[in-house]
Amino acid sequence: MAGNYVIHDVAIFDGEQLLDGRHTVVIDAGRIADILPAGAVPASLLEEARSSGRLVAGEGRTLLPGLIDLHVHLTWSAGADPVATLALETPEQTLLRSVGHGLAQRDAGITTVRDLGSPHDLAIRLSEAVAAGWVPGPRIIASGRTLIMTGGHDPFWGLMVDGPAEALKGVRTQLFAGAQVIKVSATGGVYGRAAGEAVDDVELLPEELAIITQQAHRRGVKVAAHAIGEEGITNCLDAGIDTIEHGHFLTREQAKRMADAGTILVPTLFVYQQVAGADGVPEYASAKARAIVERHREAVAIARDAGVRIGAGSDAGSPGTPHPSLLKEIECLVGAGLPPTEALAAATSIAAEALGLEGEIGRVCAGLAADLILVEGDPTASVAALRHVTHVWQQGRLTVRPM
Repeated sequence: MAGNYVIHDVAIFDGEQLLDGRHTVVIDAGRIADILPAGAVPASLLEEARSSGRLVAGEGRTLLPGLIDLHVHLTWSAGADPVATLALETPEQTLLRSVGHGLAQRDAGITTVRDLGSPHDLAIRLSEAVAAGWVPGPRIIASGRTLIMTGGHDPFWGLMVDGPAEALKGVRTQLFAGAQVIKVSATGGVYGRAAGEAVDDVELLPEELAIITQQAHRRGVKVAAHAIGEEGITNCLDAGIDTIEHGHFLTREQAKRMADAGTILVPTLFVYQQVAGADGVPEYASAKARAIVERHREAVAIARDAGVRIGAGSDAGSPGTPHPSLLKEIECLVGAGLPPTEALAAATSIAAEALGLEGEIGRVCAGLAADLILVEGDPTASVAALRHVTHVWQQGRLTVRPM
């Protein structure tokens, strides 16, 4: 059960910056109750926590918000051809395997994931099971099926809609199914179909995207768009979509629009590098990835120069992209020019904003949920410190601790 943990004498990355000095964080009833200078903590508080076994000593470690991966597919295996794996399984088998993927995410310090596509709405059901306490795992914000045009990108979990009336029906169907985010395919993609789609194909039309976004926003639900090509990105911005996933052919004009509107880019750099070069990936997908992977890094530079807020999403589950892969994505963001603090914010405070949960998670701040991780070393000096997670708290519950 959640308890009154005291995390004493730690460095803190609060989701935006490394705080000066060392601090002590008090957890009470699942939330961050207080943040104190380490040297000003009452001895009685430390003694009480020590006697109850709820004192955690800093010992040179850094406390961060629980990490957030904005783009995963828990039902995918991360093998060379996950679609083929799905075809061999029953939905029950897929769901059971997905539980393990969620546990792997959580054990790496990823306390929240956004699942952007699953057959049979399985990720929604898994989200409900975790929330009910039936199975352990990270908080899951799930879209279930993706809204796509007939024959569009991701047909294996797509709900096919054509025209505004069907798009309206589609978004209402997913909201009724319990979707906490709506996912759309605005363009073609790299992996999933051996023929019939190019990465810059325009798929869902402006009027379809507009009604989907309007209806989702009326219900307080955000919309994420798979969008690689330039025209498709423009259509998403015209519709007021909340996050652009991938965004390879982002232009400077589009980036300015995104910055002005507060639209967040989730580039998913790592997965395209994997699809371009991992063994066994279908050749059609590798060829398409190789053709655009360098343009992808340019898109991130364009976005950052324009002041676009960048969120971290790994596309874990995709070919060659294991559960978890968020650290690899954070390293790719650093490689694309983000300082470590910005890359960490992409997986904490900015990611929480992308989910609409900035008042609940994503920062080390009094009053927020105690979704926290403790790591060896200083991740603001080297994000590789995230490889060494020693403790994970989920809403104040210590779910991962040293063996």
